[in-house]
Amino acid sequence: MERESEELAAWAAKVLNRGLLSENREEIRQAFVEWFVRHGGAGSVPAQITSPLDGSDGSDGSDGSDGSEATVVEVEGRYIEARLLSGKEGALTELFELIDRFEQTPWLPDPTPRHTDPTAGSSDPTARSSERTRQVPGPDAQLSERPARPSESVPQVSGPAAQRAAPKAGSSEPTAQLSGPTAQPSEHAPQPPEPTAPAFSGDTVGYYGGNYHGPVVGVLNQHTYATPPGVFGVPDPAGWPTVEDADLVTMGVRPAGRRWADPGLPPYVPRDIDETLRGWTARDGLLVITGGPLTGKSRTAWAAVVRETDPGTRVYAPAPGTDLRALPALLRGRDGAYVLWLDELEGHLGEHGLTVALLAELRSLGVPVVATMGDDAYDMHRFEGGPAFRLTALARSERVGAGWSEQEVERLTGLRDDRLGEALDRRGATSVTQYLAIGVELRAQWQRAARSNSRHPYGYLLIRAATDLARCGVTGDIPRRLLEEACRSYRAGRPDTESFQEAVDWAVRPLHGVTGMLVPGAPLRVGESEETWRPYGSLVADAEQEGARAVPEAVWRCALEGTKYDTGVQLNVRATAHVVFSARARDGDAGAMHMLSLLSENEATALDWLRRAVDAGRTELAGQVGERLLGQGEAEEALPYLRAAAEAKPDGPQARLVGEAHLALAEQWLRKGVADADMAAAHRLGDLLLGRGDLSEAMDHYINAEMAGYAPVARSAAVSFLLSHEEEAAEVLLARAAADGDEGAAELLADLRKPRQSLDDAADYFGGDGDGRLDATHRAAVAEKKGFPDEARQGYEQGHAQGDAYAAYRLALLLEKQDDPAEAALWYRKAADMGHPAARKALAERGEDTATVRE
Repeated sequence: MERESEELAAWAAKVLNRGLLSENREEIRQAFVEWFVRHGGAGSVPAQITSPLDGSDGSDGSDGSDGSEATVVEVEGRYIEARLLSGKEGALTELFELIDRFEQTPWLPDPTPRHTDPTAGSSDPTARSSERTRQVPGPDAQLSERPARPSESVPQVSGPAAQRAAPKAGSSEPTAQLSGPTAQPSEHAPQPPEPTAPAFSGDTVGYYGGNYHGPVVGVLNQHTYATPPGVFGVPDPAGWPTVEDADLVTMGVRPAGRRWADPGLPPYVPRDIDETLRGWTARDGLLVITGGPLTGKSRTAWAAVVRETDPGTRVYAPAPGTDLRALPALLRGRDGAYVLWLDELEGHLGEHGLTVALLAELRSLGVPVVATMGDDAYDMHRFEGGPAFRLTALARSERVGAGWSEQEVERLTGLRDDRLGEALDRRGATSVTQYLAIGVELRAQWQRAARSNSRHPYGYLLIRAATDLARCGVTGDIPRRLLEEACRSYRAGRPDTESFQEAVDWAVRPLHGVTGMLVPGAPLRVGESEETWRPYGSLVADAEQEGARAVPEAVWRCALEGTKYDTGVQLNVRATAHVVFSARARDGDAGAMHMLSLLSENEATALDWLRRAVDAGRTELAGQVGERLLGQGEAEEALPYLRAAAEAKPDGPQARLVGEAHLALAEQWLRKGVADADMAAAHRLGDLLLGRGDLSEAMDHYINAEMAGYAPVARSAAVSFLLSHEEEAAEVLLARAAADGDEGAAELLADLRKPRQSLDDAADYFGGDGDGRLDATHRAAVAEKKGFPDEARQGYEQGHAQGDAYAAYRLALLLEKQDDPAEAALWYRKAADMGHPAARKALAERGEDTATVRE
């Protein structure tokens, strides 16, 4: 239709440009100004219409006859085309009326020529006529080449009964014998020849620039086109399709998409108004089915045609703008039955469309007319004084609602069609017919947003995230926080050309007044927002059909972690994930094995799936396997995984875990040696236990070794005695070890015999030149012991500022001693926020909820 609108606009521009150089220019200008205002507002009127001539519009008293030349300012067709394409009601019809009204407007006389007339003295009156052709700027401004409507076959000449000579085939210049006032143009010109045929009274032709008396013979130049731009002729009724063979999609019924195996339309579900329409052809000449967007108007109207006519009845479904005036003449006297189908009736109104008179003629011929119309268009014409007020008042009108009754739903389920069943289940707040029709449009809108130059790249990812979350089992409305987190899984590395809110605003915008791709949900407080949305059901169904595109694991993890707001939703996500990933894991998918390890609530099962994932190629998970095995006391099995992880990432914690595994193995084998009465094993086991702070068990092993006569244990046993403040026994054992050549024992013995360190010595130690991160806290502890609480507080605050949680805990203890429980609780919270266990215990003892404290 864009090409047809362009041609029609160019045609109208020619009429307007010629009219602005005519005697009727003020009338023409005002008429076109009103057309622009009605269909685009005052701001849409081209400036050229308001001042069409430069200095020669007659306002200064000049008509150009003084030799000045008029400067024509052309109105381009693009201004008119913009208003046609805007879709404003009645623009097309009214433009046709303007063209018909002003197309034959005669030109203004040319100014007196300033050069010698080369045809002066010629006896051929057509020579004078040809010199008065004014060229209007533009590709072809000769309005004599007027495209004819389909019903026109001969040139229109002013007058009630002009005589025309039939043009020869292929000729563009038919000769017309015209009569008019008789006069000679001047005293120098000879009398024209007598006409060859008598003229009829009243026929006139204007020749500007002179006065003529007597018969005049003129030449009328005309080119005729079979069909003018934007106007269509009525084809031979013998070629119209029958009711049985008609293609409903080309007649206005929207397709239901191409996702299903059956590419045709789903079966028609009888609507409640069908019964009221039985026998309408016998009672009503015009049936108009109205309704909201995509409510099934066309399908319901067609069902009324099928019920009331024979399969062989021929149906004519013209394009909008078709000239229907020739219909009665074409159908009169023909055998057979015919129906006129006018989908979206507002495009078929006006002088050349369906009128009251044309409807009466069709009804007299037994040709029923069935039409559809949107609610707004019908109300405008029927109740607001629209151009088709009388026509709609005569029509039988019935409305198809968006909502479906229980009886209609029952009839739908009885048809057992997958497409209808899906529409019923997923339609949400829209109707079944809207679901079937809008789904195709929403999918196309979403897919086009994926192109590289899209204005909504984040919007595309937003819908993908929403549909993928739905595929994960997130039923109901999706909270903003979860949707944003899922979107981040797709946005990595993509430029931020659109914000999340801009993407949402685009995605929720209703298409065709029905629904957006994203549907706002009920308020639900999750995090800092109550906003929720859900993807439209057809988009979820489309996504589920794309089996080749798996939901990314990151989105699954978002769904598992982000649905804690609703236990039921999270259970559904877990169940859906089990089904999806179990099937993939059986096919050897290592990622699916990892997801099953996350889903399992049984430690042994989770570890088993994790080991399978590593063995299947997810080697980056080896450290997790080794750590879990080590935690379960399986150091032997853990070591290969931990070594592999440490080799892959030597600067991580895996190296420490390898050492811990070896310590665990050492303890395991040393205990076996102790069980076999190996006192050296008892000695080493005691050292290992002492190193990790298990003093009591360590001393047991040392004593057993000593009592068994194992002398090398003397130094280790002495250290355990020192830790128990048994210095005398320790000195005896250290002296023995030193005498046996143990240099370490000799150094410990010398230190034992030194005088005890004073608090000043300790203060000097922690206040030295070292820059230890814990020194400030330790100096404060010494100051507190020395009885300087203010100095201690200053040190604890400094230690806390340097990130030492113990400093905050010690300050809380100090404040409690100073009988300041409120501030003490504040510092306990600070320490607990930093993860200090003693501070968390203190808060729990005070009855505070430690769950509110950050882990």
